[in-house]
Amino acid sequence: MSSTDKPDIITEEHVKTSPSKARRKLPPGLRVIIAGITGLVVLGSLFVAYCYMTTPADIRKPAFQHYHFRMQILVNGTSVDFASKEFQTPAGHDVCTAALTKQPIHFHDDKDQMVHIHWDGITGGQVLKYYGWNYIGGQHGSLGMRFDQLPKLVNVPIHGNSLPQIPDGDKFYVYVGDENGYKQKSFDDFTHQDLEKFFGKKSNLPENETSSLLDRLFPKAYAHGGHEHVEGDSVDANQEELKKINNLVGNVVIFVQKDKPNSDLIKDTFEHLAPLSLSTCAG
Repeated sequence: MSSTDKPDIITEEHVKTSPSKARRKLPPGLRVIIAGITGLVVLGSLFVAYCYMTTPADIRKPAFQHYHFRMQILVNGTSVDFASKEFQTPAGHDVCTAALTKQPIHFHDDKDQMVHIHWDGITGGQVLKYYGWNYIGGQHGSLGMRFDQLPKLVNVPIHGNSLPQIPDGDKFYVYVGDENGYKQKSFDDFTHQDLEKFFGKKSNLPENETSSLLDRLFPKAYAHGGHEHVEGDSVDANQEELKKINNLVGNVVIFVQKDKPNSDLIKDTFEHLAPLSLSTCAG
């Protein structure tokens, strides 16, 4: 080896000032790709966090439920017809079982007033938002995202903007009761409370933790009291029996108008509740 062919001597100073070999070898195009992937991961994480924060717990991880309540909404004296096609949904084959339905809220069988609740913990505000009146915030056009099928997020879209437009200056007056009497309730309570809490009546479904294995394997139509009934049956049930059969948790009337409704109007509205069905499973 000649005196001019001296091996390179890498000093500590040289290491500090020289770019790393890994960085020198990383092509500019690859650096762009890595930065893009990192950005997508960050954006995806932010989206998931946003969905989680804007989705109520009962929508994030839905649980089976099946009860009913009757709802009437009158906007300046005009009653909303929930039997009309813009509110109706065909009843699925799973509405009489313990299977979790795709959507949490339904009107079907061309019936007015009767709201079918299939997920636990639903609030009145979620019912209103589902049909176009959003007083609870959250994601636009959606009740939120289901997180029970991760890594897949499942959107729970609203049914549509079916409820009528509310005139400026109108207020909400909410009443619960029946043909025997009524009382006024807070609109804020209706929109934000679990409906069972709002009505002060629990669903008659057995709790998941205490129901028998037989109940879970072969679920009956508990939303209708488990009564076996076929068309043509001449059973003459009284109103209390019908409420149990239909798992009815209450009745609510919502007046949307500038001034508080008078007692005659409220009483008359509760005297026009939709009749309850003897059907074992109207869904």
